[in-house]
Amino acid sequence: MSGNDMKGSIFSGDTKFARFMNKLFDVLYTGLLWFGFSIPIITIGAAMSAGYYTMVKCVRHRTGYIFREFWGCFKRNFKQSLPMTIFFLLAAAVIAVDIRYLWMNENKANDSMFIVMLLVAFVLLGVLTYVFPLLSRFDQRNMQLLKMAFLEMFRHLPLTIGLLLLDVAAVVVVYVMPWTIFIIPGAYLFVFSFPVEKILRKLMPPVEEGSEEAEKWYYQ
Repeated sequence: MSGNDMKGSIFSGDTKFARFMNKLFDVLYTGLLWFGFSIPIITIGAAMSAGYYTMVKCVRHRTGYIFREFWGCFKRNFKQSLPMTIFFLLAAAVIAVDIRYLWMNENKANDSMFIVMLLVAFVLLGVLTYVFPLLSRFDQRNMQLLKMAFLEMFRHLPLTIGLLLLDVAAVVVVYVMPWTIFIIPGAYLFVFSFPVEKILRKLMPPVEEGSEEAEKWYYQ
């Protein structure tokens, strides 16, 4: 079966149904890895980077083995992702407390601050949307990655809004139907990877056709 480290597939053969079921299994498997490695909370950034990388490389481009690629990317990016993850977690906590306070204490003076805090939250979530996929693809320092994420967030603002709505939809579905926690992570990553991959491809340097670099999976 393409994209994972199992010797055989429970859906053997080359029928459309077998290919669909193999792909579905790979999507769910990658999502469960992402969810499982995110449980310690401070590992969310590294898990997101690894989940995106694995979904695009193994599931969509059918290159490599799912767990091997996920674990390799997770280890490579854990140290670099850790300070960014802690920053985002702390910033999100502060913003959430401020928004709740302003919401519970309504007055004219607080109205403008409430709007400001909502805008700050939007920027934070927008940057968060792009920064870890960028980490999975580009060898840059954290400040450069954050700058790239900030620019791409506003350069593709309608898409950013759509991706944030996708986040909300995923959270709502899991909240209403908790059993979907085994399905939503993989489905989310799979859908998320299509528009984001187009952005990452545009940021990659051009290569000569037929060169060794052009043959790598992320240029295919």
